[in-house]
Amino acid sequence: MIFTIEKESLLNNLRIVEKASLSKGIQPVLSNILIEAKDNEVRFSATDLDLSIVASTTAVVDTEGSITLPAKKLSDIVSKLPNKPVVFNIDLTSNVASINCGNAKFELIGISASEFPNVIDKNALVDKESFEIEVSPFVKGIKHTVYAAANYENRNIISGVYCSIEGTNLEMAATDGNRLTRIIEVIKNEEDKKKSFVIPSRTLQEVLRIVSLVNDTVLEVYAESSRIIIKTNSVILSSRLLEGEYPPYKQLIPTSCAKEAVINREELINALERVSVMVNERTNIIKFTFDKENLTLKADTSDTGASEDVISIEFTDTEELVIAFNYKYVLDSLKIMESKNVKIGLGGSLSATIFKPDSEDDYLCLIMPIQIR
Repeated sequence: MIFTIEKESLLNNLRIVEKASLSKGIQPVLSNILIEAKDNEVRFSATDLDLSIVASTTAVVDTEGSITLPAKKLSDIVSKLPNKPVVFNIDLTSNVASINCGNAKFELIGISASEFPNVIDKNALVDKESFEIEVSPFVKGIKHTVYAAANYENRNIISGVYCSIEGTNLEMAATDGNRLTRIIEVIKNEEDKKKSFVIPSRTLQEVLRIVSLVNDTVLEVYAESSRIIIKTNSVILSSRLLEGEYPPYKQLIPTSCAKEAVINREELINALERVSVMVNERTNIIKFTFDKENLTLKADTSDTGASEDVISIEFTDTEELVIAFNYKYVLDSLKIMESKNVKIGLGGSLSATIFKPDSEDDYLCLIMPIQIR
């Protein structure tokens, strides 16, 4: 098996697929990347059995073949190579790959391709039902929701992001039980597809990474009962979907709020970051005190001290309101917004609070306060 490939193309494709490989696992071959050379194309595949990514690129293939090579070691080698063509000469009997680039030479021991699980076959997608979705609204939806999903290690339904396509709306939502984010983006949906599914947060993080490395403006999506396949011109990602009934999050979003504050978003971010220096690192609590013209932020720990900052606001109520939050939840939401100001919809000191940009109503973050003792 012999092929020659440009260093930058090789490195880019390895970066696309390597996150789907396992660093440790029962099957050593899952720590490897499958490399297949045929018809002047090289295909790179990685999988952990839940998530699979395949990327392909052009190359000069002198002798066809396939092998698996250690993902991390191969990436480390290629990242250090000079910016010149890379020649792979692989003995498929011993599974030893000779890698040559300029004056640099490496030998890397692999595992037979026959031990690698079956991954995505693009030819098998020809007869499957699919729909297209524009990259821009999908990426915005991911960025505005995925951070609020529960830890993926739990693998329960709230470790994913709920996605619904109906008419020209793409609605996405995520929650970890303490906060909820929801965004509605306008899409074309010319075929009037109606779909809903829950995608693991880890899968969507990979989608973000992949679209940043390719130039596609439209994604092709194949959604089945238990798996989703997302395809660009050169990359195919396949992931299991999370099964079960997603929490009825719409019922948690209040239609109106008794009180509302409008605050400069950057000023609030800066003040929170200053005050957070003195938070109790176990609880991350910052106390918010709203009055007619000011918001006072306070943090204190019994063994180190306290901090306080005051910023100007517009507040619709004449009575003071004191409420406390895990400040990290608030910062996560503020930093994803693009507006000049943020609107905060408030009830009481123990009521769920809504943070949303003042420039649009398609995104909101609902955060549960922490009871002050």
